[in-house]
Amino acid sequence: MHPVDFYSTFTKNCSDHFTEEEIRNIRAFYYAMCAETDSMLGEVIAVLRDTGLLNRTVILFTSDHGDLAMEHRQFYKMSMFEGSSHVPLLIMGPGVKSGFEISLPVSLVDIYPSVLDLASVPQPGGLSGHSLIPLVSEVSVHSAEPHPGWVLSEYHGCNANASTYMLRIAEWKYITYADGLTVPPQLFNLSKDESELRNVASHFPDVCQDLDKQLRRILDYPSVSQSVHRYNKQQFLEWKKGLGDSYTQVIANLRWHIDWQKDAKSYDRDIEEWLLGLD
Repeated sequence: MHPVDFYSTFTKNCSDHFTEEEIRNIRAFYYAMCAETDSMLGEVIAVLRDTGLLNRTVILFTSDHGDLAMEHRQFYKMSMFEGSSHVPLLIMGPGVKSGFEISLPVSLVDIYPSVLDLASVPQPGGLSGHSLIPLVSEVSVHSAEPHPGWVLSEYHGCNANASTYMLRIAEWKYITYADGLTVPPQLFNLSKDESELRNVASHFPDVCQDLDKQLRRILDYPSVSQSVHRYNKQQFLEWKKGLGDSYTQVIANLRWHIDWQKDAKSYDRDIEEWLLGLD
């Protein structure tokens, strides 16, 4: 496994063997949540229809993240794999094309400028996102800044042992970590590998190089990673001071306690070595 994927699997207590029944149960819970959400959305639409407001109301449905259901030996979120990062974005209402699907990758940061467009509110400068209304409008709408065709995502939280960056463009998903050098990148061709089971970074070094250059033009990600790394250590030290000698017992009872207890002393030493490197 890729080292970051392995770490995520480990901290989510997914490194041991799972029976087929356990995996079915995990996925049944996921599908049940989808069904419940679908039902609640149906209630909203039913009320709008009953009150005569449906044809003059814009409805936008999306989600902040997906939920892995044992794909790539993970559950929960905190991953750039499709199960976590690929979320629904549906828009219906006056002036919006019906039954129209955009193949272009878009992002949640595109929602804010899109809502401003729908409300005919002028957009302020410097927004990260781009309005999607020119792409879905029934009439021709001019946009001063058309959508660039790529999506950037970054993650610096728990369940990943390195800052993570994803650039999604056309059929490619490029994922790089930390400073771009110390952790190997991942490259998936989603048109041929929807399940993201084949990391083809070593087979397409030129594609990786081009996508990395584009990513660095968008974001100086090595500098961001360095800042996050320094911040995390400083915050951990403050947390450790408050707990005193009991901090390792607290860690042992967090979400990853099962795997932690397999070799707690070794992990204690790893933490102390990590803290010694604080600059």
